[in-house]
Amino acid sequence: MKRRRLGQHSLIDEEMINEMVMVAEVSGRDVVFEFGSGTGNLTEILCERAGRVVSYEIDENFYNRAKSRLGELKNLKLIHGDALKSRHKFNKLVSNIPYSKSREFIIWLSRKSFERAVITVQKEFAEKLLSQQGSKDYKAITVIARASFDMEPLKVVGRDSFKPRPRVDSLMLLLKPKPDKIDDATISSLKLLFSFRGKKVGTAIKMICKREGKNYEDVLKKFNLEILQKRVEQLSVEESVRVVKELADL
Repeated sequence: MKRRRLGQHSLIDEEMINEMVMVAEVSGRDVVFEFGSGTGNLTEILCERAGRVVSYEIDENFYNRAKSRLGELKNLKLIHGDALKSRHKFNKLVSNIPYSKSREFIIWLSRKSFERAVITVQKEFAEKLLSQQGSKDYKAITVIARASFDMEPLKVVGRDSFKPRPRVDSLMLLLKPKPDKIDDATISSLKLLFSFRGKKVGTAIKMICKREGKNYEDVLKKFNLEILQKRVEQLSVEESVRVVKELADL
């Protein structure tokens, strides 16, 4: 028996679907991207409201069901493939994100130009994105997300809102891009920096510089003792980005 990929759950709650579309302020002028068509419940409503919808579905069973149901819609481009590889342009995104793709999705979205995105993600993952410095959930993906977007938690989406029913609840989020994007090099460097969670920032800088053959003294003198004595996970978003940019400038 073929097993469905982890996190492939189709949103079936009509009230939640309509709320997502409403919060996204979808209108006939919009090109809307959907990351995962599922069985097409959200896709259908998006096509009713948007000028054009680009919807990706990687799961063959879900894709075939969505195609059978919605394949005749003129303003829908339904694609069987990996949305993470898409280069389609859009100004809105409304999606139920597969749990197993959430981290990759946030990084992918951080590289895109758009106006607003409304998503549902696993509640535990959403709490990680929204966590504050110093907490156990404060990770590289937190800094990447908070450096890239203004994020607003909207409401909990219960597990009964999906089919098949997942084991955990989800959270609906509104994301708006910040004007200054962080680049791929900064994203990679943030991942490296946060691999030293639990260590002091000064120690992490020394270890990174030694690994890359750089003179760590040149970096250390750019920061005051207060920052260098912090643990990596105690850095604010702005401090984290500054540290990795100073490392990149060597």
